[in-house]
Amino acid sequence: MKKMLRLAVELNGLALTLDGPKRKERLEIAGSYPNSLLARFLFSQLGMMHLVAPHLPEIIETNFFVVRETERLIDKMYASENRLPPHFKTPILNAAASFSLPKTDRNKVVVAFSAGKDSLWNVWWAQEKYGKDNVLVVHIAGLNRVNASGERKYAELQAKKLGFRHFRVIELHNGSVETGFKVMRSRDMFLAGIIIPAALEFGASKIITEGFGEDTSKHLFTGEERNMRYFNGMLRRLGIPVEVAWRNRAEMDVVKDLAVRKPEWLAHVHNCFAPPCYKPLIQRSWRKRTPTFPPLDSQCGSCVKCRITRLGVLLYGDHTVSRIDAAEFLRHTAKWIVEKWPTHEDFLNGSFLECFREACRKYDIVPKLSELKIKPAA
Repeated sequence: MKKMLRLAVELNGLALTLDGPKRKERLEIAGSYPNSLLARFLFSQLGMMHLVAPHLPEIIETNFFVVRETERLIDKMYASENRLPPHFKTPILNAAASFSLPKTDRNKVVVAFSAGKDSLWNVWWAQEKYGKDNVLVVHIAGLNRVNASGERKYAELQAKKLGFRHFRVIELHNGSVETGFKVMRSRDMFLAGIIIPAALEFGASKIITEGFGEDTSKHLFTGEERNMRYFNGMLRRLGIPVEVAWRNRAEMDVVKDLAVRKPEWLAHVHNCFAPPCYKPLIQRSWRKRTPTFPPLDSQCGSCVKCRITRLGVLLYGDHTVSRIDAAEFLRHTAKWIVEKWPTHEDFLNGSFLECFREACRKYDIVPKLSELKIKPAA
């Protein structure tokens, strides 16, 4: 009989430590951050969820109280992975938790900001709707570990170059083992939990995040719209006057909007999955291969996120790309689609593929996608 996995999570201020199966894992918020009971509560509940998400242990022990709402949320996360709910072993709360919470203004919002195209689009939209003075842009440095340094660099650059009126960086020391696609089991709810105390200080009633314009059944727990709606219900039941909000836009529509209406913003976008150590080599290759269509300084040019942006620029941007270089990029991308389809179908089989076909028609390219049983561009 398989032994049940039992993991313990300890809270010390704004630091959480998990005795993982292979090593200790740690989350800690450093620097300037609200020092309130609510901040510690949200960090403990949603940080614990983020730490256990890669392992899905059968037994979760903590040295802090876990409210029933958090247990239900984690039960739903387990169910999304076809797992039975875990058993919680936590201290008994001697008195009901109570928070002194300020009132929030429905005309003030926070944008969760990664420096990518979707968060840039959200800032632009929010500033148009609420006014610059009513928009706080928050970047969590360290949330996405692999590209954390690049994200922070471009978030701060964008804030300065594009004139964000209110901008804040939250320092997260992230020692979770979860990276890549599977981080979406818990990431976006953990992200919201970290931002809520800053939103309350600003008086904001909403945290605007990336939407679900191309939501599929293959997305993990916090990448599904229905689960984020449940999360908002949990916040209401806890009496927290902040909700997560989003606008659903297909990825290529986001790029089109920025390319047509905010090209100076798109020029600073940071959407790259490549490890920083490989990026310069890949960039040099593209600059040699397509000299009139080089990747942006922030891009490798080859990963799925970079190709989405570059395809949008090719279709909608004001540029001087030669037909030879455009054709080279599209032919290279056709081969790449076939190669990446087994692992990237959820990214590719939507607005990206439609726009790829449109670009192929524009530049008279017939891609060989027969291996995917996809009708090639006419």
